[in-house]
Amino acid sequence: MKPNRTKRRAAFTLLEMTLALGMTLGIASAIVGLLQQQVSFNRVISSFQFLRDEAPQVNTLLATLVGKADSYRIYTNRISAMASSGAVNSGGRALRLRFRNPDGSVSNAVISFEEYNGKNRLNFYYRAPNAAAWPTTPSWTISSKPALVDFANNTGILLISMTGPNGEEITYSGNPE
Repeated sequence: MKPNRTKRRAAFTLLEMTLALGMTLGIASAIVGLLQQQVSFNRVISSFQFLRDEAPQVNTLLATLVGKADSYRIYTNRISAMASSGAVNSGGRALRLRFRNPDGSVSNAVISFEEYNGKNRLNFYYRAPNAAAWPTTPSWTISSKPALVDFANNTGILLISMTGPNGEEITYSGNPE
């Protein structure tokens, strides 16, 4: 005959279960805290989307255009710029650029911050050397994100101040060749 031994089952004690549950709750609350921090950080980063994404591209384009220009003038609006009347030193919303072509001819362009189709846009208008008149629609839109663009030449250097949709501001500077 075999002796009667009680069989013990493998199990966790109440203390071990409490400790495991406490550690699980601690890890879960740390993960929730990290997720909340990540969401908050993404919200802050997205508010600077204009400076992060749009501004560098606008800078490259404006630097190229202004750098290739022979001269420039600042005007209060696109109509004045196209008519070449009423140039100003500050507070301009349009910039007229003159380009000297390799064949000796001259072409003109206007960069204008204006309301177009119900939206504020920074538009580019190009007038070929032998064109009879300025185009009535923009050749292309440089950016539709800025809330305000200000052209100025108070210091002898062309300053283009751009205010983004969330109030962020960046200033470009440069002069033609």
